[in-house]
Amino acid sequence: MEILSKQEIELLRILQKDSKFEITTLTERLNMSRTSVYERIKKLESEGYIKDYVALVDPKKVGLNFMVIVNVSLNSQRIEYVEEFLEKVNGLEEIMEAYVTGGIFDVILKVVVKDPDAFNDFVTRKLSVIPNISKIQSSFVMRQIKQTTVLPF
Repeated sequence: MEILSKQEIELLRILQKDSKFEITTLTERLNMSRTSVYERIKKLESEGYIKDYVALVDPKKVGLNFMVIVNVSLNSQRIEYVEEFLEKVNGLEEIMEAYVTGGIFDVILKVVVKDPDAFNDFVTRKLSVIPNISKIQSSFVMRQIKQTTVLPF
């Protein structure tokens, strides 16, 4: 992995907080020319440091008021069964995040839906029909305390 310059690190920090940047602001903060800023951004994109630019949408504003953390245990850890499960999970739009974990559960999912009825429908019609699941445990989010996309580097 290539070592980033101080200017590149600062550029990443700025873009993490607001990718709708004003080029003038970036040139002033980084003490770089417009061309240099654009070249650094293109470099960081091509090397995979910057994966994408997105709009962070407030789920409640679009009617998705119910967040659930779902812990899943699988019957078998055989790679083909795990891969099949992960492939099916990736196709479910209600799942915002999915993690293969060590410990008590094999997978942790962050699910966002309209309400408890929609969650029940999601579990009974979509999640629980995936082969190889032995246990599903859900925790309903009462209040979100922190959410960030900014990495602490």
